Amino acid sequence: MWLVGALTIALLAIYFWFQKLQKNNNQLKRQFEQIMMLRQLIEFIRYHRRFCHQKLAHPNKNVAFDESANVKTHIMKETLTSLIHLADSNHKPMFRILRKEIQTLLTECHEYTLQRSQTIHGRIIRHIMYLIDDVVSSALLTSEKDHAFEHYQAAWPIILNSLDNLHRFRWTIDHYPIKSNIYQRELKTHIKMIQRRLGQIQMLSQQQPPTWPIEKLLPNFLALSFETPDEKGLKEGLYRCSFQISDTIFQYFDLILADIADELTIEAPSLTACLADHDCQK
Repeated sequence: MWLVGALTIALLAIYFWFQKLQKNNNQLKRQFEQIMMLRQLIEFIRYHRRFCHQKLAHPNKNVAFDESANVKTHIMKETLTSLIHLADSNHKPMFRILRKEIQTLLTECHEYTLQRSQTIHGRIIRHIMYLIDDVVSSALLTSEKDHAFEHYQAAWPIILNSLDNLHRFRWTIDHYPIKSNIYQRELKTHIKMIQRRLGQIQMLSQQQPPTWPIEKLLPNFLALSFETPDEKGLKEGLYRCSFQISDTIFQYFDLILADIADELTIEAPSLTACLADHDCQK
């Protein structure tokens, strides 16, 4: 009789263990779905920033571009609604704040100056990055993947520091005197710092490096003519260069997310990053 009791207890223990494992796996899938949706949201905001840049720099052009932006704006709103629906009770307030910030951006962006547009879009992207960090950290700690958590913690500040350098690069474009000797030197310093940081990511990641190599960033920058009398044209060229830098940083961020997906044995959906020759830069 005791054998039957022991067998029953063992079967119940296996059943509850399996149920817990299945529950944890489902939670991980939901969390990674949120991560991918947030990552996609960053692409929408980056696209919108470039759209606003084009409209502010060339207000009478890019009519066809408006239609594409309207479609992406609709998808962005749907993504925000889905994120709030998927989020647990602890994260819902943060996602609602994000939705409010983006709604304000969409309403007021036509009133922004070029510099304010860059700043507001950048602030929202950073907000989304911190939400990704929160969800990733929670997923790794829940799954007790200590090695993956340490790997992520090593890469995360490198990505943030690269974005800081990109922000300083863009700030320099508009705030340093263009004819000064330090203008080109300051911009070049930020690109070299970004290349060095992304090189660290490349060594940390187990994934295949992106098709757009980081070694191209500096030569593309140096190909610009700083002796030209056309200051507006030079600044446009520098902003295009900043778009390439931004694309590259987020491609390398995707390498880290792919590493995490592999560690958690989750099949991550493919997220096609906006490459340097994407139409959003046209």
